[in-house]
Amino acid sequence: MESHPEPLICGYNVHREADRQAMLEALGLTSVAELFSPIPQEVRLGRELRLPPPHSEWALGRHLRELASRNASTRSHLSFLGGGVYEHHIPAVVDSLTSSERLMTAYTPYQPEMSQGLLQILFEYQRMLSLLTGLRIVNSSLYDGATAMAEAAWMACAATGRRRVLASSRIWPEWKSVLELYMRGRGVEVAYVATDPVSGRLDLRSLQESFTRPAATFILQTPNSLGILEDIPAAADVCQQHDALFNVSCYPMILALLKPPGELGADIVTCEGQPLGLPLSAGGPSLGVLACAKRLREFMPGRLVGEVTDIHGQPALALIMEWREQHVSREKATSNICSNQAHQAMRAAIYLAALGERGFRELAAQCAAKARYLHEKLLAIPGVEPAAGGPFFNEFALRLPCPVPLFLERMLDRRVFAGLEMEGNLLVAVTEVRARAELDEAAALFAETIGALRQ
Repeated sequence: MESHPEPLICGYNVHREADRQAMLEALGLTSVAELFSPIPQEVRLGRELRLPPPHSEWALGRHLRELASRNASTRSHLSFLGGGVYEHHIPAVVDSLTSSERLMTAYTPYQPEMSQGLLQILFEYQRMLSLLTGLRIVNSSLYDGATAMAEAAWMACAATGRRRVLASSRIWPEWKSVLELYMRGRGVEVAYVATDPVSGRLDLRSLQESFTRPAATFILQTPNSLGILEDIPAAADVCQQHDALFNVSCYPMILALLKPPGELGADIVTCEGQPLGLPLSAGGPSLGVLACAKRLREFMPGRLVGEVTDIHGQPALALIMEWREQHVSREKATSNICSNQAHQAMRAAIYLAALGERGFRELAAQCAAKARYLHEKLLAIPGVEPAAGGPFFNEFALRLPCPVPLFLERMLDRRVFAGLEMEGNLLVAVTEVRARAELDEAAALFAETIGALRQ
């Protein structure tokens, strides 16, 4: 057996003293202290790291599991969290297929002759999302719903030549920040349109007045940040009057029950794709869905998979219109999307295929029915009122007779994620994973906690 020139103190220690010395000599340095000398003394730690001694693999695994058990998650708590990201059941087939070594890759399928399987899945993703959104062209993924919305806004600016974007004031606050950041660096003005304080829906008169100066697009989110479903055809009519592109951002589950936005006048549709087979994952990674009318496809960011003919005259699939992309156009590209988002689109395609049209519709109907059941239960609690009177899908906002942050804190002590604070209101989301007994239990805990805080 070969002996080591010096004892191995820890199996995780990659560099021996001889290795470090060789690297220092290559750099023309004499010590590690000289290597770090440019770092000011006042920001240095000044002592060794206080680390525990080495553990065996088994002991380390036990320690990490113990640390993880302290986390509060949707597995340990009853959850009514929403705000753009939702807890939905993911069929086992999604993880099983997408974990295949043939599909789990960061490789972009630029060589179609070796990527027909992946390209077929992405093509099916585009086809299914085209049916759901009612628009012909769908790209094969962006980062998330917020960046998809921002990319769509810039896409509208490029298509119209205008540098002004209108958006509903009821967009998720975090999404507003992303939109403003994207537009600020490009010199695009973002103006927000008011909503009706009673219904919670877009104020159409305010939208008309906002077009006193031309705008590239108007962005409407439905359901909005109060959970209210917006009137898409009415907003589409106003946009058409002013020759502005109409951009709808929607929760993909509503597309199972409602008429596609593209059939109601939307020119561009974006979605947060996380509900389509992606776990919560502490906020990411996610999936951005972007669909548009055919006349806008040359301005669309992201990759497109299309049908082509191979050298033998046989039908095949390949990335098309690549002149729009960064590996061809560099700084003139429509976007700089990374390869790994295709994996998320693949998950969404398998999720939708596993559910089928009937299953997807049934899932959405369960979300809506269970939300209405809990909504009625909570409104029966003294002092609880709806924050807006418009129609909702699976998420609704309530006014509480007590401070919302304190209420959420007390409910967390009872192992319940009771919702999110939204402009002083409580935003509650319900999905198909909540059983009727859990909704009854939650309603009782809501009533008990609110009653205690009112005293």
